Amino acid sequence: MAQRPRFDLRRLARDAAATPGSRRTAGAPGGRPATGLMDIVRGNLDALVALQAGGLTWDAVAAGLTAQGFTTADGQPITGRNLTGVISSVRRQAAARAAKAEARAARPDRSTSAQSVPPLTGAAPRSSRLAPELRADRGTPPPSATDAPLTEAEIRRMQAERHSHLFKKD
Repeated sequence: MAQRPRFDLRRLARDAAATPGSRRTAGAPGGRPATGLMDIVRGNLDALVALQAGGLTWDAVAAGLTAQGFTTADGQPITGRNLTGVISSVRRQAAARAAKAEARAARPDRSTSAQSVPPLTGAAPRSSRLAPELRADRGTPPPSATDAPLTEAEIRRMQAERHSHLFKKD
């Protein structure tokens, strides 16, 4: 019987990486190749707008980005029109993200940090949402800090008395 070959995971990773076309390229929406321009504009939008406000044209800023190696998905140089389109898209995305966050914050079922932390002074505590038989204010005073804890036998007796109406036979 022939001996099985030994599996080497490190060698497999090295051999697979050396194969042409083995790496997936990051894709933009619609399957277009990603060039990184959107990420650069998203991260540096204020600086790009400041350059334009300082007197540069969008064509000049686009030429500078092309000189640094950024291109369109087709590999063409970036034009001012391409750049302004990407900037508009980034602004639309930011506005949509802000509107979504605002709508989420306004939802009544979402608790905010101010609602979840009870105030420390002056305000009455919120009412308990426990069932009436589980509430501490049911007529028996709460145990004071000086009282010794109840034993198991005392707890059982109290529970039996509380539920004795359920144990009566007809």
